[in-house]
Amino acid sequence: MSDNGSTKKGASRRPPTALFVWLGIFLVIGLFFLLNGDSAGKTDQLTPHEFVTALENGEILSADVTSGPERFFLIRGKWQKNSAPASAEEDKDLTAHSERSYEINLPATDDLITKLQSGKVAKLKYEEDNSWWQGILFNVIIGIIIIAILYFVFARQMRGSGGGAMQFGKSRARMILPDDIKTRFDDVAGCEEAKAETKEIVDYLRDPLKYKLLGGRIPKGALLTGPPGTGKTLMAKAVAGEANVPFFSISGSDFIEMFVGVGASRVRDMFDQARKHAPSVIFIDEIDAVGRSRFSGIGGGHDEREQTLNAMLVEMDGLESLNGAVIVLAATNRVDVLDPALLRPGRFDRQIVIDLPDIRGRRQILDVHAKNVRLAPTVDLDSVARSTPGFSGADLANLMNEAALLAARYNHTEATQADLEEARDKVCFGAERRSRIIPPHEKKLTAYHEAGHALVNIHCEHGTPLHKVTIIPRGQALGLTMMMDHVDRYSRTRNEMLDTIAMSLGGRVAEEIVLDDISSGASQDIAHATNIAHAMVCAYGMSEKLGPVKYGERSEHIYVGRDITRNDSCSEETLREIDLEVKNIVSAQKDRATAILTQYRDQLEKLARALLENETLDAKQVYDLLEIPMPVRDTEQAGVDVNPETDAESPADPVNDDQQQ
Repeated sequence: MSDNGSTKKGASRRPPTALFVWLGIFLVIGLFFLLNGDSAGKTDQLTPHEFVTALENGEILSADVTSGPERFFLIRGKWQKNSAPASAEEDKDLTAHSERSYEINLPATDDLITKLQSGKVAKLKYEEDNSWWQGILFNVIIGIIIIAILYFVFARQMRGSGGGAMQFGKSRARMILPDDIKTRFDDVAGCEEAKAETKEIVDYLRDPLKYKLLGGRIPKGALLTGPPGTGKTLMAKAVAGEANVPFFSISGSDFIEMFVGVGASRVRDMFDQARKHAPSVIFIDEIDAVGRSRFSGIGGGHDEREQTLNAMLVEMDGLESLNGAVIVLAATNRVDVLDPALLRPGRFDRQIVIDLPDIRGRRQILDVHAKNVRLAPTVDLDSVARSTPGFSGADLANLMNEAALLAARYNHTEATQADLEEARDKVCFGAERRSRIIPPHEKKLTAYHEAGHALVNIHCEHGTPLHKVTIIPRGQALGLTMMMDHVDRYSRTRNEMLDTIAMSLGGRVAEEIVLDDISSGASQDIAHATNIAHAMVCAYGMSEKLGPVKYGERSEHIYVGRDITRNDSCSEETLREIDLEVKNIVSAQKDRATAILTQYRDQLEKLARALLENETLDAKQVYDLLEIPMPVRDTEQAGVDVNPETDAESPADPVNDDQQQ
């Protein structure tokens, strides 16, 4: 599904907090050295006797006298120890090198003052002590710096989205004004039924009086459900864009905080804002984060999540506003875990399923994304739509982007059909890893393994159509046999599942027949075959011995709070019968694959040698090599019409086989 929505406005950049922290540290250090001077120099600490003696001998060259508290003098200056020089030159050098700094604290006696004023000191300077104001200034500056650091570290962090500590209970919903919403229904492709259901909501937001006069009541809420990547968020934006009303967007996780009661307060504040701007749309993404069922039987009944959910239930019961309606849209892919009270009529009255697009929907989505990519005139998007069953809108957007990246890598001026097909294979099966060095004996093993898969699939009547065979590593696989449906399918028959099991075991059987040995490369094949056989017996009731009965575990996701008390286990005897039946199904299909490869041993050898020579063969090359006509069903599938005005078939999951390392 495409998204041509509006671009978010860039928020103003705030200066990083660390900058202010380091600035404060450097400022403190600078003030310290400025006010205290350089204490690292060589300064003589004279005793009173040494100072008086030097003063009487005329050795004190300068004296800066500062009167301190309690009649004490702090005296600093230069002094020189007199000695008898040998010559005038030596006297000059001695004078230059013997001057030293000194410092001393002395009581301010009359005798000391007399000696200082006797004229024996060349430079005498006397001043009052004013260091007390420097200390006060230093302490004030340090205090200001500490307060500033605390502000930038804590206050700005707590303010976050526009408030201080008292703003925790304010809603974090982001309001988008109508002029800023550029998304329309034309930007949403591949889900026509969902658009038809949401158009009623748009009409009501535009003209609610028409519905009220008829006695109709529009749904207060609509729950958008479906697999990831199908465009649930995009659909909500399109509703707000078409209705031209304010759009409040928030995630379910934004309600929950470490403080109890914050979530409920945010819910109330969000609905109050929506009512003030009614008519408006509230969109809650991933609502399962806050709307999980309260009836789990685990823990207390007053935790933060339940209070938030209770507040939401109460608010959704009273969404009427004097200015118009407030519609709540929510998105989730886990409807099974939501609280029943949230889904009842009067709250989320309607569930709108946005499923994977069919072949027509995929074609429309490709058209939307093709507007942003320069495509060659020979590109056939119909072919791409047919060959991508099971793709979501996000997958198709990724495919087009990968095709553009591949075209740029190969220095193409336009994305070609080959680029699109390579991008599809990359998205489905992983990127090629041609740099990996494979020993010759492992390469031969891989060739026979993949040839076995392909040959069994060709000779199975109900097998999924062959797409490509390669012995070039992709992802974690050393080789791949790719099968891909060219029509949309929603169910599989028993014969199709049996053929899939036989195909999965074809690689292991080929190793046994040709090389008289087996490898670990079939581990994923065996797991795939076992899972299908187990589902046939336990989930689909396809076992003749055990009958149409569901056994054992469910295949869907488990919600522990609800399912922990359920007991779906079987008796020991039933479990043993299930294991035996699964083993019988897998063993029977292994024997079937052995019979096919034994009968067509010459084709197996021919296909393996071609793979060793060419590394990759598509379906047509394989059929031409084996001199087998392509089945009519494959050619019919390739001709499915994707025109929305005609009948079309629909998606199936691509089936691939990975030979793991």
